[in-house]
Amino acid sequence: NISPSIYFFGFNMLDPVVGGKSDRARKLRQAISIALNYEEYISIFLNGRGLVAQGPIPPGIYGHREGKGYNHYTHQRVNGFVQRRPLSQARELMTAAGYLGGLNRKTGKRLQLNYDVAGGAGPDQKAQLAWMREKFSMIGVDLNIHSSQYNRFQQKVRLGNTQMFSWGWLADYPDPENFLFLLYGPNGKVKAGGENSVNYNNPKFNTLFEQMRHLPNGPKRLAVIKQMVEIAQADAPWVWGIHPKDIILTHQWQKPVKPSGMANNLLKYQFINHQHRVGLQQKWNRPFLWPLLLIFAGLL
Repeated sequence: NISPSIYFFGFNMLDPVVGGKSDRARKLRQAISIALNYEEYISIFLNGRGLVAQGPIPPGIYGHREGKGYNHYTHQRVNGFVQRRPLSQARELMTAAGYLGGLNRKTGKRLQLNYDVAGGAGPDQKAQLAWMREKFSMIGVDLNIHSSQYNRFQQKVRLGNTQMFSWGWLADYPDPENFLFLLYGPNGKVKAGGENSVNYNNPKFNTLFEQMRHLPNGPKRLAVIKQMVEIAQADAPWVWGIHPKDIILTHQWQKPVKPSGMANNLLKYQFINHQHRVGLQQKWNRPFLWPLLLIFAGLL
């Protein structure tokens, strides 16, 4: 099952380089969004257990548009299939943003960006960060990685002392409001202490959000959600990242098994078919006597 969650790569919209509403900054974010090939990331690091996110709303949540709502700024339809845009288009966006080959047109210096991560430097994380550096280098950007303990990392995000970082969100309840509020301006992390960790603030998006949250599910609400997602896709405050896949292993005598990403206390609803379990145990654990007979014959 696709988890009702998202792991995203965020740009601090208060940062003077990657943030803001300028056309330069928007094109820079869009270029990075193309370069971070999450299809490849899922294949290498998740063994295929994930779905590339095209927006903030995961599958299974109202407002997710399977196939139709793909991000036109990072993907395109080729022969009926949605594919990531080629790296050449990311480089064109870098040039349009004033960074030909990653060099600042005004200063002639290579663009250097900072990426904050939480945790240690284990082998898995080292491999993932090396992959991240490689993707940025493909568009001419030098990536500086700053690692810190999780508490320190949270503090940096809370104070806005980051440029780029990765974060995630798991649904609290099955409604698009629970994901779209992560981009609602008045929920900004720095100014309001809210869950808008990238401090994105688009007045049109905010107005639509206030309409959407009070509408019942239906065509009108769906149309408003579509507008909001398209605005966010164009502004690119996130590289939308990944919707992970959940895998459940269970015995056939345990029923019902219906996993839920929004509840962790499901054990009390499980039923164990004791007779079925005992029957299978007796079948699987039937003793094999022939090795003993063979050994006894050998001794004789």
